[in-house]
Amino acid sequence: MTSSERLPRLWLALLPAGAAAAAVYVLTAPSGQPPVPPRPAAVVAARPAAPSVEAVRAGVSAWPSLSGVEMPAGPEADAAGNLRLTRALRTYFDYFLSARHDAGGIDALEPLVHDDIRRRVPQPAAGQAWQLWRRYVAYLAEVRPQAARKPLADAGGTLDAQQLQQLRALLAQRNAARQRWLPEVAQAWFGDEQAYDEAMLARLEIAAQPGLDDAQRRQRLADLDATLPEPVRAARQASARPQAISATIAELEVAGRSAQDIGAALAQAYGPEVAQRYQQQAQAEQSWQQRYDDYAARRAQLEAFPGLSAQDRRQQLDLLRSQAFASRSEALQAEVVDQAMAARRQAR
Repeated sequence: MTSSERLPRLWLALLPAGAAAAAVYVLTAPSGQPPVPPRPAAVVAARPAAPSVEAVRAGVSAWPSLSGVEMPAGPEADAAGNLRLTRALRTYFDYFLSARHDAGGIDALEPLVHDDIRRRVPQPAAGQAWQLWRRYVAYLAEVRPQAARKPLADAGGTLDAQQLQQLRALLAQRNAARQRWLPEVAQAWFGDEQAYDEAMLARLEIAAQPGLDDAQRRQRLADLDATLPEPVRAARQASARPQAISATIAELEVAGRSAQDIGAALAQAYGPEVAQRYQQQAQAEQSWQQRYDDYAARRAQLEAFPGLSAQDRRQQLDLLRSQAFASRSEALQAEVVDQAMAARRQAR
């Protein structure tokens, strides 16, 4: 892999924390209107007795991706027995989705979700929660390819006018998908994130606007911040220090400073704990890059090997990833980077 093929700086400013996983879920893309899903065959099939809630929770929490993570509260019914459409419900669904690969795929995961919902709430809330889960999965399947189409920022983290227009279009597509698949929870689940994304995009547009001097640019950014809703303003304030740290690291990296020099600068500006975390992350990234470079070289040989069908090539690539990376999460990360690299090459 050449130096120009190092891991790209994907522009993920508009990928909210709760939906970021949509970039890596490998789900079956839906078509048509949201289905009214049948009960899974694994659930319908007769069995002696369903395991207890404690047994299900113990089994799920034992998966590596959920190690040390407490299972969220889950669905609740109102006085009429209908599902309460809370933000916490999305957190509950994301808990299961984050372990999709540990479970062996979405098909293997769904019976566990279905059973857990049934144990928590009666009908009709259980059926409503199950259908909402299926539509959430379908929504993620639709927005997943958008991550590969996000424009790449330059070394300074900025985008040009055309890239900003592309980013705004992608944001509009994602918001439209939310309204189409999840209209009754779109505001509760994504409202604050959408406001934050719009604000961040507006800041990027101000940063890229020509003809402004530094004072004018700062004033426009301050005017924008003053109009933000309180939750968005609080989120910006909470992220100010991490952003400053990231900007310091990026500036020193562009200047060609070593990891040791960057760590020393961080210790002086932000304290020894920040410097220590940076050093640990830098070592992990270096180790990852070395392993990815080795994997990419073998992947290139496999892609150039003649006589393989598309299906055989995909199977061999999956096997290569599983052999090259110790965990499923690392293999999945490599797959996402592969897709980003492919999109980057096609865009040239």
